[in-house]
Amino acid sequence: MKTETIQNLRKWLGHEGLYFFKWVKKEHGKIDAVYSEGGIPHPVHFREGMEVRNFLRAQDECKDWDAHKLDNMWVSIIEEAIATEKVKE
Repeated sequence: MKTETIQNLRKWLGHEGLYFFKWVKKEHGKIDAVYSEGGIPHPVHFREGMEVRNFLRAQDECKDWDAHKLDNMWVSIIEEAIATEKVKE
């Protein structure tokens, strides 16, 4: 993944988005997780994941990707974005 795409993603996610994905990874061991908030399942893949995939569609590097490639790649792209990003709680 190009550095520019990762930087654009970090900027787009902002502090709250970066913190959210770091928290999900820490709490559940993976980005594409399901967690409960008040007993209601929250599928990260469908909610935040869809927002990330829509953002990636607008990036030059990803604009020709089909839905399958986006589904297969968005988690690793998020992991790359949060790997070196320092986020204060």
